[in-house]
Amino acid sequence: MDYAEEARTLLVGTATGHLVLLNQSGEQLKREHGFGDLRSLVWSDTGNFGAAALASGRLVCFDDKLKKRWDVELTGEIGGLAITPFGSHIAVSSESSQTYIVSIDKKEIAKFDTPRPLDFLHFLHEKPLLIGAAEFGHLCCHQLGGDEEWNERIMNNVGNMAVSGCGKRILLAAFNHGIQVLSGSGKQKGSFMVDGIPNSVAASSTRKRLAATTLEDRIYWLNFEGELLWACDLSRDPAKHMRVDPLGERLFVATQSGRLLQLYW
Repeated sequence: MDYAEEARTLLVGTATGHLVLLNQSGEQLKREHGFGDLRSLVWSDTGNFGAAALASGRLVCFDDKLKKRWDVELTGEIGGLAITPFGSHIAVSSESSQTYIVSIDKKEIAKFDTPRPLDFLHFLHEKPLLIGAAEFGHLCCHQLGGDEEWNERIMNNVGNMAVSGCGKRILLAAFNHGIQVLSGSGKQKGSFMVDGIPNSVAASSTRKRLAATTLEDRIYWLNFEGELLWACDLSRDPAKHMRVDPLGERLFVATQSGRLLQLYW
């Protein structure tokens, strides 16, 4: 699941291999099949292009009508996937510790290796930079051309990563170590602790609100000072994916049973 901040549309992938595009009211705008064995997807903020990672290392690029533009197979399974806000470039990493940056027209812009496979990728809004994190041991920032800006060794297991639009805050769902808060250069700034073991985090691009889920199937809504604003037990139908709108007013949650929830403050 991914949310287009400017187009204000939500793109959802289903277990039956469909992509479904919705507006903020939950009305279906478009639907397309042919995305079986979907692993992850990304949707540009302008809602003009997206990409999907399928099983066996297959990467598919599609347009605003959810029609396939091209596809390619990588060596090994795909780990991280990201798209620039305007949909001009896609970043994809493989289990072989290689990360590729390609244009929307399938032209390879850069390829670089990292000590560990990058499982989480995110393009910044305000600078042409890519933030990447491995499940353990490595956090880095690369330019669009592939050159490394910085890297940090992290000593926590990472369940998920969220990055503010400006890149000044990086959040890591670090399980027993809480939600780790890092600066734009990967330096430790502190941590937010919740009642449970955080395994996923999502945040508004404007640094207003963040959401976290735990292994105990709870969901928490916090501000960027770490203050708890709301919490809920979802153990009857655990959350699988989350997205936060840029103003921190809406939280979208996809649950294990297939329900799609929108919470509004």
